[in-house]
Amino acid sequence: MGDDLHRMLVSMKQNVLERATPRPRRRGHRTGIALGVVGVLLLGAAGGGVALGLIPTSITAEPVPSASPTTGPTETETPSGAPVVDSPTPTSTPSPTSTRPPYALSDPSTWTISGTEVGPIALGGQYAAETDDLDGLYTVDDSCLNPDVAFWLSRDFPELTVVRADDGTVQSVEIGTGAPDAPSNGPTTAEGLGVGSTLAELRAAYPDLHYTEPGNDDAQPSDSPYGGWTTTINGVFVSFRFPPVGSGDRADSIWVSTVDQSAPTEFCG
Repeated sequence: MGDDLHRMLVSMKQNVLERATPRPRRRGHRTGIALGVVGVLLLGAAGGGVALGLIPTSITAEPVPSASPTTGPTETETPSGAPVVDSPTPTSTPSPTSTRPPYALSDPSTWTISGTEVGPIALGGQYAAETDDLDGLYTVDDSCLNPDVAFWLSRDFPELTVVRADDGTVQSVEIGTGAPDAPSNGPTTAEGLGVGSTLAELRAAYPDLHYTEPGNDDAQPSDSPYGGWTTTINGVFVSFRFPPVGSGDRADSIWVSTVDQSAPTEFCG
C-alpha cells in the first residue's frame, strides 16, 4: 500500500510539472500556479509520508512475557581431585553412670558404704527413722546394757550394730561381728570392698589406709589384735578389721563412724 501511494504521488507530480511548462505569452501566471501546485504536492507528499509513518506496515503481536524460571540453591560441585571433607556426625554424650546401681532394700549385698550412709541407714539421721527399713529383714536385739547400742540380727546377712549419739542420731554402724565364718554378702564400698576383702585389695584401693586401734590411732598391727585398717570416705572413718595375725587374711567386720577411727573392743560392758 505504501509503494502504490508513493507511485501515485510521483505520477501526479510529473503531470503537474508537464502542465506547468512556461509558455511565452502567460509566463508569470503559469509559473505562480505551478509553484503553488508543487507546494501543495510537496505538502501532500509530506503529509502522506507522515500518514505512511502512522500506518503500520504489519501487525505485530505483543510478545508474551515468559515466566521467569524459579531459581533454587545452586549445588556446588566438588572439583575433581579436591579433598572431600565429611561433616562430623553429631553424637550424643552418654549420661554418666553411677558408681553402683541403686540398692535393693531386701538385699544388703547391694547396699553401698558411702561413708555418710550404709545402705538405707544415714549417719546423722534420727535412729528410729534410719532403722525402720530394717524391720522384716533383720530382728532387733536391744538387750545390750548400753541403751545407745542395738544389734540387728539376720540368718542370711552380716549382723549390723548401730550406735546412737546422745541426741538420738546414728553415730556409728558396724557390719559383721568379727566371727571367722562371718558371711560376706553384706554392704560394700563403691569399689566393691567389704567383709571378705583382703588387705592387698584394700591397700590398692585406698592409698591412705593405716592401722589404728581404740584409743591409739598410731598403733601397729603387732601391738594389738583389736585394731583395724582405716581410711576416710566422704569425711567419715571406715575401718576394716581382720582376725588375729595367722588366723585369717580377710576382713571380718567393717566399722563406719563419724567420731571414732576404730570400733570399741566392747559395746555393752
